[in-house]
Amino acid sequence: MKVLVERVESYKEAGKFVEKVFEIFNPKFKYIKPNFLKHDNPENGCVTHPELLKAVVEVARSYGIEPVVAEGGFYKNSASKCFKEFGLDSFVECINLNEEEFVEVEIEGEALKSVKVAKPALDAKKEGYVSLPKMKVHHLTKVTLGIKNNMGFLKKPAVYMHPRIHRKLVDLLGFFQPSLTIVDGIIGGTNSEMNTKPVKHGVLVAGNNVVAVDVISAKLMGFQPDEVEHIRNAMERFGVSENEIEVISNPGIEKLVKTDYRLSLGSRFLGRLGI
Repeated sequence: MKVLVERVESYKEAGKFVEKVFEIFNPKFKYIKPNFLKHDNPENGCVTHPELLKAVVEVARSYGIEPVVAEGGFYKNSASKCFKEFGLDSFVECINLNEEEFVEVEIEGEALKSVKVAKPALDAKKEGYVSLPKMKVHHLTKVTLGIKNNMGFLKKPAVYMHPRIHRKLVDLLGFFQPSLTIVDGIIGGTNSEMNTKPVKHGVLVAGNNVVAVDVISAKLMGFQPDEVEHIRNAMERFGVSENEIEVISNPGIEKLVKTDYRLSLGSRFLGRLGI
């Protein structure tokens, strides 16, 4: 399994990276799932940068794909506000999943038995989707990357996911698996998942195996994969070995590691409480 990693200093350069990603992986999809947790200045490192999303849309169109952007967010109108303020709703079809009809689906996982998901998410499962997560920290899971980005498909509030969240995320991954994942680490997020401080990391990561992508992304953030429980669990359940991951990188990933990703004292406290 291949993972592409490159130094990309500016979002103006993102299109070249995305073109290379499509050449290598040739993804089949209809939907794009960013991380629009809340409306925020994209330079703060909290949300997927709209310029990266636009680059994916433009490259998709060059392949004859007219994509649909689908996202919910923490608040009911988070995604809608992002769509409008980032100029996305006039650029591409956008769906706020929080405003759609939800249906209950059986997961039958180790910890997660069923969940309510937005109907378009089921179409994304069928037709394929590109996941565009942010590279940032999280008080319960240490990192927010590709595996956790699937939570945006769920009915809010999704606090029921918090107990045994690592196992539940892996259960959910058994149901939702993206065709392609591109992690936005040009500007990453430290401090907390909601109130981020920007990390000028200058890196993009992509691959068609989200577990492999998260393994490499976590390493770029200064974590070992076995330090992140849901990544470790996903590697075990889906048979992903770090030794089997072929990293295509310029320069090598050891030169791209940033150790600036740390949770604030408040976030660490909430993490210990499990809330």
